[in-house]
Amino acid sequence: MLLPYRYRRRLAYWKFDRVAGGILDTPPMPVVRPERCTIVSMVRPRDILMYLVSMKAFYRRIGGGRIVAIVDRDTPRSGYEMLARHLPGIEFQVLEDIDVGPCQRGGTLERILYILDRAEQGEYVVQVDADVMPTGPDIAELVRCVETRTAFTMADGATIIPVREAAAFARTMTPDYIGDFAEGLFDRMPDADELRYVRGSSGLAGFAPGGFPRRRIEAFHREMEALVGPARWREWGTEQCASNFAVANTPGGITLPYPQYTSFHPGCDRTVAKMYHFIGTYRFDEGVFAGLARAEITALKGEAAPLSRVA
Repeated sequence: MLLPYRYRRRLAYWKFDRVAGGILDTPPMPVVRPERCTIVSMVRPRDILMYLVSMKAFYRRIGGGRIVAIVDRDTPRSGYEMLARHLPGIEFQVLEDIDVGPCQRGGTLERILYILDRAEQGEYVVQVDADVMPTGPDIAELVRCVETRTAFTMADGATIIPVREAAAFARTMTPDYIGDFAEGLFDRMPDADELRYVRGSSGLAGFAPGGFPRRRIEAFHREMEALVGPARWREWGTEQCASNFAVANTPGGITLPYPQYTSFHPGCDRTVAKMYHFIGTYRFDEGVFAGLARAEITALKGEAAPLSRVA
């Protein structure tokens, strides 16, 4: 008899955490070269072990930078202590304290607003989800974006295109998902002829210093809320639209090469992948995420050196 989804999900997390718990036996990874970039992640209490594995793996490849965890107000003290012990110098930002201005609260929109605020202050910001994991030592394309301050997103082969093309394509998709429905209305935005879009992922994205001002996302929010309706615009997934819109309309913004940087799914090409985003649907399938976590923990227990070749 097949277990209900919630029980299968809970069991999958338990199995993954048994592996990821080994990260607590690895040496601390202190913040170095904070001027290099700012790495921002939302970290739920349930995902702390996953985040520590992902961040330690990412950090030793990226060559340093500030580390910022956006946490829920009710995150237990033990969670703060665990993160601070393993990532000395980490900064914490309480989700509920982020100023959203005229925008909605909830649906992780706070994250993109916070990131754009920091980018407007001159920081190069990389957004990394806790379920993003490198497969090996080489993420040279992403490191190059950091060094050149280039906006980017993981896009699974999609490209940056005019908004009108994006809207036409979205209308061929199911309107049940808010992302598809909202994108299908993009051509009704003011100045649509001057705008661009990419069907990317907010799970792994870079934001250039001063590349896209917060006020433009606030305008985007108001326009889309009017087009979609307040209730639907508050469904989960609109923050990804905002992140994609910001990257696509930043001068010089690019997409990371595919399939080197890709969402994990059964049957994807595992011979060339450099980073996976383990999206919820397939996160724990075939034990791939756990296998990469186990390999990274083994390397860290050997006090692995940083892998990024930077000046």
